Amino acid sequence: MDRARAQGAGLRVNDETLPVIVSVCQRLDGLPLAIELAAARLRSLSLNGLHDRLDQRFRLLTGGSRTALPRQQTLRATVDWSYSLLNGAEQSLLRRLSVFVETFDLDAAEAVCGFGDIAVFDVAELLGALVDKSLVVAEPAGGTLRYRLLETIREFAAERLAEAGQDEPAAVAAAHGRHYLSVAEAAASHLKGSDQGNWYARLDADHANVRRAAWYAVKIPGGTEQVLRFAVALDRYWIARIRDRMAWPCSRRCSSGPRPGRTRHCSARP
Repeated sequence: MDRARAQGAGLRVNDETLPVIVSVCQRLDGLPLAIELAAARLRSLSLNGLHDRLDQRFRLLTGGSRTALPRQQTLRATVDWSYSLLNGAEQSLLRRLSVFVETFDLDAAEAVCGFGDIAVFDVAELLGALVDKSLVVAEPAGGTLRYRLLETIREFAAERLAEAGQDEPAAVAAAHGRHYLSVAEAAASHLKGSDQGNWYARLDADHANVRRAAWYAVKIPGGTEQVLRFAVALDRYWIARIRDRMAWPCSRRCSSGPRPGRTRHCSARP
């Protein structure tokens, strides 16, 4: 709000605008420069118009102060400057990490990114360097660490991966698919019994990446077998999670919860 006022934008906080303001800041990863550039856009865009165009953030967030250093005048220039400070192996790893959705663990990073010019043994050290440079976020999760890219960094890294030529993007996507298929098939035999809770929790943590891997298999020639293997391995997991969603009140604060012994079908769900 302070940055919007400084730009002369007539933005008010109320029940309608507050969720959109929060979403804009979240999608920009709380990056101060990105928020400042977004606030400047409110001179010519509505708040909803700004929010709806954030998928094109690098084209949208330009026009910083003319007195600022060139790298601080656009979001792309700022991220590109940070990227240019990395060595070749760090740049390569950052590009490949863009294949992940949400969070991932070290085993996944090693399996997906450790090929070609990056040895599997070197992934941990390179990943640590990217964490130290604030390009990757490390978060504690049940006694271990999970990693994620800020969305702005992920989008930039994905662009760099696409520019690397057809071989590298395809190799990274294929390695991503193989790894998460192995995760799904390893979990399949443990989804009933005393240890099922741990395996359900693992699949929950990796669910977005499993879905991405399965969707990639749908689109590639000869991917039918891989799709079917995902379906067989995750059949019990997906059924259980669908039942969980149907059995509890949804986020719309339904007036009544599930009746004992039966599920409640909420009209708010598809």
